[in-house]
Amino acid sequence: MPAVMSRDEHVSAEEAERRATVVRRKVRVVCLSSFLSLCQHIMVVQTEPRLVLDLCKGDQAAAARLLGNTSGIVGLLSLFLNQVGGKLSDAVGRKPGFLVGPMTNVVLGWLVFKNSSNRALVIACRILRLVCTTFSNTVMVDAALADVCVQSGSLELAKSKVMLATGVAMLFTPFLEARLLPHGFKYVYAALSGVALAHSVFGVILMPETLPAEARSTDKLSLATINPLGFTRIFTEGSRALWQLTVLTTFQMFLEGKNVSDIAQTWVREGLKWSVTGIRNFVIIYGILCTLSSSHLAPWLRGKLNAKDFTTLTNSLNAFGFFIRGLKAETALWLAAMVPMLPGVNGTCAIPLKARATELAIAQGFGKGEFSAWSNNLRALVGSAAPLLYGQIWAALQKQGKNPGLTFAFAGSVGAVVPQLMLWAMRDSDLGVQPGRR
Repeated sequence: MPAVMSRDEHVSAEEAERRATVVRRKVRVVCLSSFLSLCQHIMVVQTEPRLVLDLCKGDQAAAARLLGNTSGIVGLLSLFLNQVGGKLSDAVGRKPGFLVGPMTNVVLGWLVFKNSSNRALVIACRILRLVCTTFSNTVMVDAALADVCVQSGSLELAKSKVMLATGVAMLFTPFLEARLLPHGFKYVYAALSGVALAHSVFGVILMPETLPAEARSTDKLSLATINPLGFTRIFTEGSRALWQLTVLTTFQMFLEGKNVSDIAQTWVREGLKWSVTGIRNFVIIYGILCTLSSSHLAPWLRGKLNAKDFTTLTNSLNAFGFFIRGLKAETALWLAAMVPMLPGVNGTCAIPLKARATELAIAQGFGKGEFSAWSNNLRALVGSAAPLLYGQIWAALQKQGKNPGLTFAFAGSVGAVVPQLMLWAMRDSDLGVQPGRR
């Protein structure tokens, strides 16, 4: 009898290791897909604001408003794509959703390359690119990680690896953009199209299907299920803890990189007077620091602190960094403000609470793709409102002859201070924090 038990335990251990290996492999491929999506986004981080400014004939206020307004449109359109795509992926699988962004970007990048002086087309392509890239790199990534990691309890770790992919993309992509930018804006978009083509091939050949056929939803699509405001079910059908966590982490997205990217680029270009090379070097150094933070510092802090304490620390550091970074147009101040934000940069501050919200949603019967779509629809609303608000505040301050860098302080208030006040109002048990344990 003991020999039989020993053999069974041995087989069980082997099976557990095999499953863990499969999980790690799938997470690795999802992270690589996220890395390629981020490359397509970061590749035009300098180029697009400069191109829009050129198309606005040098009018900085008009360019800021146009960038903010188009980002607002992106958020509204994302409501529809995220909801329909997320619900559809619960029925047909995740892989088609992963391919939407790169395949669309192949065409959009080439269109801008051929028509870079057509303002209407450039703006239309910007909107579609951001909508489709965000869908493939947020809704699908979040849903796929939930498919693979919730049962094994490794969702938080997997999300941190996606943050690591963000840092690596920030490290390598600016080299290519800075190399091509002096030759003309359009060549950057040609390169974007090429990266998107490589990503499409990668997705078709190597991307695994993370949602097994037997786990797929059999619900039919209806007007109710594809309602872009379907996320309201979080508040009407979900628990108090679920909707509080969802709102809190949504507000943290006001500081997400893509939401502050336009004003940050305008600040370093017009306020700090950095050159293309200077901006490239900063993005690379920042990428290195983000990579190190995501791979070492943030995981170490999460190991030492519980979800509440980690979120409190990163919210506080983000608030401090955003409050000081735009007080004066000084390079030293901008660089100094970057350091305290590293542990919670680009959504890292939200990882523990997002993982907790996903676990609660699944436990309460919501579909993984569906909840991912709802979360990202709320994120899209922020992506719609934040750049619009920042652009309008920036333009108003500039028009009044005041320091437009104060816009960063507003961002810090909404994206760090407000979420922290919400956190203090929540019970430890809702956060998954056990009394007396860190």
